[in-house]
Amino acid sequence: MSLTEIIKNQEFFKKLTEKKEKNNLSNAVLFFCEDEKTCKYVLILSALMLQYPTFELMDEKCAEFVKIENGADLDVKVFPKGEKLLVADSGEIVADAHVKPINMPYKIFLINNFDNSTEEAQNKLLKVLEEPPKNVYFLLSAKSEDRVLPTIKSRCDKIKISPFAKEELENLCQDTLALILGGGYLGKTLELAGKDDLKSIANLAVDIFCEMKSSKDVIKYSKKVLEEKENLDLILQILSLAIEDMLKLKCESENLCKLKPYLSDLQEVEPEFSVQALCEITKVISSLREKIEFNANLTVAIDNFLLKILEVKYLCK
Repeated sequence: MSLTEIIKNQEFFKKLTEKKEKNNLSNAVLFFCEDEKTCKYVLILSALMLQYPTFELMDEKCAEFVKIENGADLDVKVFPKGEKLLVADSGEIVADAHVKPINMPYKIFLINNFDNSTEEAQNKLLKVLEEPPKNVYFLLSAKSEDRVLPTIKSRCDKIKISPFAKEELENLCQDTLALILGGGYLGKTLELAGKDDLKSIANLAVDIFCEMKSSKDVIKYSKKVLEEKENLDLILQILSLAIEDMLKLKCESENLCKLKPYLSDLQEVEPEFSVQALCEITKVISSLREKIEFNANLTVAIDNFLLKILEVKYLCK
């Protein structure tokens, strides 16, 4: 099963298709999803659904899909042209929206990562979104709802794309760790599956709980984490999952654990951490994330982070 087939089977896309068939689909649709690859495919597939009665026969390998993906379709325009939508892009969209489609029933504008666009660029689209020319659709995607102007959101049908079921993604990826850590998002799952060092990163994160016993170990693990600073967010994600799994083990809910490849390690170390300690370490992880966001000294932040894990572990017995 391909990603386009998975998308077609999602409830949100079935409802979208049904709205189009009943002629009550808004001319502006805003999709919210954390995964950029999924968003990209949803926008292109939605455009195909609008243009072609036979869209159900199409997938990401068909000529029509590839043409849109490459920006070669005369009636489906893809934005932004750079990293984010600028005022100049919005001006081009507004002007082009009044030009009739050339080959197909509709002129369609696909705007990826709309939440990255400037406030000025968003404002410039307000009027054309509110009063779109005949036979024009605007399909937008965003990761964060908070970074889209309320006035834009009020002019769009809003659709939240939930993570896909693990069973669906298994058809596209067989890497167990990547499937666990991808959180149901295909783009992230495939990105993780392509990391040659994914297993060693996961081993490092789990070893922080299983092997770090003293301040001497802190020095060793601080060095290892700093060597993987580009993967720090991933390490913190795995630490958080390990905490969740240890809490589940304490509730005798082994079947609900996510880090299955490390289940025996976590079962062995779980008695060393009280429920209070695990909850406190969760706060310590959140604190480190905040420090990273505000560009704190990374070496000092990681040293303190690992020392705090040890301190909490032994104080919250």
